[in-house]
Amino acid sequence: MERHADTVYRIAYRLVGKKAQAEDIAQDVLLRMLSYKEGWLSKTSFQVWLRRTVYNRTVDIYRKHRPWQHSGLDVIAERADGAPAQDAVLAAREIDTRVSAAVTALPMRQSMAVTLCFYEQMSLAEAGAVLKVSVGAVESLLNRAKTTLKQALSDMDTTKHNEQSHEP
Repeated sequence: MERHADTVYRIAYRLVGKKAQAEDIAQDVLLRMLSYKEGWLSKTSFQVWLRRTVYNRTVDIYRKHRPWQHSGLDVIAERADGAPAQDAVLAAREIDTRVSAAVTALPMRQSMAVTLCFYEQMSLAEAGAVLKVSVGAVESLLNRAKTTLKQALSDMDTTKHNEQSHEP
């Protein structure tokens, strides 16, 4: 369980954007892992099962509590001395928060495709196995996600610029 806890939490967090919900999902998935009997000898089938279980549990919760609100406060951590300048850290954190919020706002299958392929660095075939779709379908999900993310981030930039130009 310790070996897979970080992966499970990371995927859940990328999907829900909230620390507490990601921890709940991770705990539930890790408990389910104890009863997993099929494919223990096959690392590939276990990895697919594990990621699919995170996805399924997230979808279950998503249907009950839709939509989640992403909070940048979940990712704030203390920095050690000698770290980069605070304004650079804040700018990077703001970008990460905006991208994470945009990914979280995607439809669940698109969000999962982005999470698996870009954050978890899975191949299209591996992501397809987790999502139970073809490689072409994963490519389609990623293309739609990229288009939506580009528009959402552009809209965020426009909104931010308009808010700043109307300040006294």
